[in-house]
Amino acid sequence: MGKGRSFLLALAALLLLSGCGGHTAGQRDGRETVTVALWSDQLTAGYGQYLRQAFPEVDFVFYTATNSSDFYRFKERQGDLPDILTLRRFSLNDVADWKDSLADLSDSGLTAAFPQSYLRSYTYSDGTVNWLPVCGEIDSILVNKTLLEENGIGVPRSCEEFAEACSALRQRGIRPFRSNFAADYTCMEILQGLSASRLSSQEGREWRQLYESGRTDRLSEEVWLPVFQRMRDFIDDTGLDASALEGDTAAIFAEYRNGETAMIRATCGEAGFYGVEEDSVMMPYYGDSLEDSWYLSYPAFQVAASARAEESPEREKLIFDIMAAMLSSEGMGHIAEGKDMIAYSKGAEPDLSPLLEEMRPLLEENRLYIRLASSEMFSVSREVVQGMLSGKYPDARSAFDAFNAAMGAGDPPSPAAARIETGYAYAFRPECGSPAASAVMNTLREELGTELLVGQSVNVAGNIAAGEYTREELEFLTMGESVDILLCDMSGQQMYDYLSGVLAASGRRGSVINDSSLYVSSGFAMKIRRTASGYALEKLYAGDGELDRKRTYSVAVLGNGTVHGDLLAAAGVTDYRPSGAVYKQLIAERLASGGQLAGPEDYITLY
Repeated sequence: MGKGRSFLLALAALLLLSGCGGHTAGQRDGRETVTVALWSDQLTAGYGQYLRQAFPEVDFVFYTATNSSDFYRFKERQGDLPDILTLRRFSLNDVADWKDSLADLSDSGLTAAFPQSYLRSYTYSDGTVNWLPVCGEIDSILVNKTLLEENGIGVPRSCEEFAEACSALRQRGIRPFRSNFAADYTCMEILQGLSASRLSSQEGREWRQLYESGRTDRLSEEVWLPVFQRMRDFIDDTGLDASALEGDTAAIFAEYRNGETAMIRATCGEAGFYGVEEDSVMMPYYGDSLEDSWYLSYPAFQVAASARAEESPEREKLIFDIMAAMLSSEGMGHIAEGKDMIAYSKGAEPDLSPLLEEMRPLLEENRLYIRLASSEMFSVSREVVQGMLSGKYPDARSAFDAFNAAMGAGDPPSPAAARIETGYAYAFRPECGSPAASAVMNTLREELGTELLVGQSVNVAGNIAAGEYTREELEFLTMGESVDILLCDMSGQQMYDYLSGVLAASGRRGSVINDSSLYVSSGFAMKIRRTASGYALEKLYAGDGELDRKRTYSVAVLGNGTVHGDLLAAAGVTDYRPSGAVYKQLIAERLASGGQLAGPEDYITLY
């Protein structure tokens, strides 16, 4: 029996379990249930709450996915895709082999909101559209205009002016350009951004659609050889060499802030984070003139739906209505933080800061190139661009040939690293909680060796099916992002105070917004009451009675260190420390070493 087939049977079996976890999607108690996988737990408090309030008739089940198409491929093979999928790092090519498991949005009306110039990047060669972008980050050349003005150099507005500015800066002992070329995304985005005009041509669009649809795994010489020539010219103009491979992003921004480097590749978010907005302007990747220049963008949020949405007209309408809300300007407002996030849909008025003062005319002409971000584009771009900087690939032809040779190689199949004997459903039940979340949290507590543990259910990535798993797949059982583990001692009374604070917190990472985002207790049980404004703690139980308020317990808290540090301090617990252990690795390594998940417990009564 094939691995995918055995997973499907195991998943079907766990979904038939009586009592706890008997449902994951569809209807429950006469209400529609919709499962949404969010690529970051930071989205739950704001974006999840927005969806819940926009659709009060829907019971949403949220969990945190890994920000990778491989995660959803794994879920698809299990027959367990969520109703709505979200991703940040994404390419059509990475999901082409299972796109038929997704709803086709091409005739849904959702696509009408997008200019064709952007929609092409989401359309397969057979005309299907499965994913749509919500908003994007601008990635381009950040110019220290104050430094240039002090040296009598104008802000460049074309390739020629950029080369002249680089020459003048080098004569003054100022490094013209730097970036973190150790990062795969830097190499890929500069390579593509410099040639966005070429890649957006008719020939470039045709090649991209063939590649994204899985119909070619080779670069077109007509399209791509000039791309590597442009990169070669850029390296020569800026004086970049092997030394450019040194230094991390923080060090590069420090050089930029101190006037040692005049221009860097950056996003608006990075400029704000490192405090360099005031003296800077974000210029496009230069063409022969400003009219031929383009900004590179990458979507911060993309959304798709499982093909199960098409099983009934009523269900399809509901799922598509939810997606329309996700794609709206209001929805975008719950994703984007601050200014300078760009909406890809028509009619949205961007809130641009002075940093992007040069962008508006290009934005009006839709001159935003959406990066081609398949997994191999990241890895091969790093290999080849670093080779160009080190001298391994001294000219455009050798770089092009090296890139082509590495394309389509793929990775060999990974062997099974573990077998999970018992599967557990994720869906929350008021009389007991989430079996999958309980099993993971009980396992984590055993590995940490504490008496009690508290962690949010959304930190577990949905249903857990019995079957074989590769090492990578074991990490798909838990949220993709890193999350802190805080260790401390606290009294039973402090646990009461801490959990009361957790339930009362709102608008912050880790806030409880509905039943599926409630916290899981391990080593003790909770009785919680629904209130008009949320939830309230009634009682805690340990063993055969109430948790001893006077006794001191060893405790692990899974969650954002800043948020939960504040909540612990409010409960009188100031002596806490990070464990140093990595949550997802602890779970994966236990299973890979032959262990099993601890059994779930009835950890909550909600009324």
